[in-house]
Amino acid sequence: MWESLLETAIHAPSPHNVQPWRVKIHSDSEAGLFIEKRRTLPKEDVTGSFIILTMGLFIEALGILAANRSLSLSHELCRELSQFTSEALDKVGEDVLQFARLRLSPNGAAPSPYADELFMTRRTSRISLLPRGVPVEAVRALSALAAEWGQKYEQITDAAAIERILAANTDALFEDLNASGYHDEIVEWFRFTDRQARSTRDGLDYRCMNTSRTAFWLVARAPQLLKFPVMRPLLKRIYRRQLGTVPTIGMLAGAFWKPEDAFQTGRFLMRFWLELARHDLYIHPYGNLVTNHAAAEWCERETGVPDIWLIFKIGYSTEPPMSFRRSVEEVLL
Repeated sequence: MWESLLETAIHAPSPHNVQPWRVKIHSDSEAGLFIEKRRTLPKEDVTGSFIILTMGLFIEALGILAANRSLSLSHELCRELSQFTSEALDKVGEDVLQFARLRLSPNGAAPSPYADELFMTRRTSRISLLPRGVPVEAVRALSALAAEWGQKYEQITDAAAIERILAANTDALFEDLNASGYHDEIVEWFRFTDRQARSTRDGLDYRCMNTSRTAFWLVARAPQLLKFPVMRPLLKRIYRRQLGTVPTIGMLAGAFWKPEDAFQTGRFLMRFWLELARHDLYIHPYGNLVTNHAAAEWCERETGVPDIWLIFKIGYSTEPPMSFRRSVEEVLL
């Protein structure tokens, strides 16, 4: 049963597609959930909030899939969530850290509202969106789900405001790529060729990034070009073209930065992303607008929305490429 659940759960999202989860099966009903330390992002995720969110998201994915098999999934955390800050992780010698104990039990309840197939259709879309807004019924469903979890969903459709947000994201991205710690960490997850992407089955595959291998390589090897007075405007225009049509910017706001909040927020985000898939909607998060402190402060002033922890383009597109995933055998300990 655990392997059956994992066959689908491994398609859950994670920052940079790092897939930090490992699972050790103890019996038909019990398993241990672990974090692979090298798959955390301590230079970017200093507070540990996003890795904690990712683990909460993965547990929720398993719980949803278990419910679709008339099973109930319970979990017991194995350590204080505050132990996943970059400072705390730096002091840990183990390669794999136990995160939670998992238990399956029969419950005979109705399946979850999210069919297994939604995990396969749920994707990040970095390709151009279609010039269509998000339907009112979808906005209502997303807003209601967010409110149910103590969060808020907001969106912006004003074209001028959207362009200002996209420009701010580009500036933050270019700045962060020239910060050595951020740059070295994210480039470690760049996958420049089909062969490399298929070999590792993780990371940021150039196909899914909607960019050429040449541009991807230049960002990795010569980020200083993003600062040169002549090259910077040109590269900004190129990057803006890659983003394509952006009819709507969505935002999720609420409690997040405390470890316990990050865990619950991850559980919510898994459901939010599946709800998007139910409505055939795609998103592309702009992480630098959250993790870059100056950009985050600007974003709050610009939007008037406090406590934003995820901001993204949202809408319809043709089917985007699917990123590769590690096999169940690779996830199992």
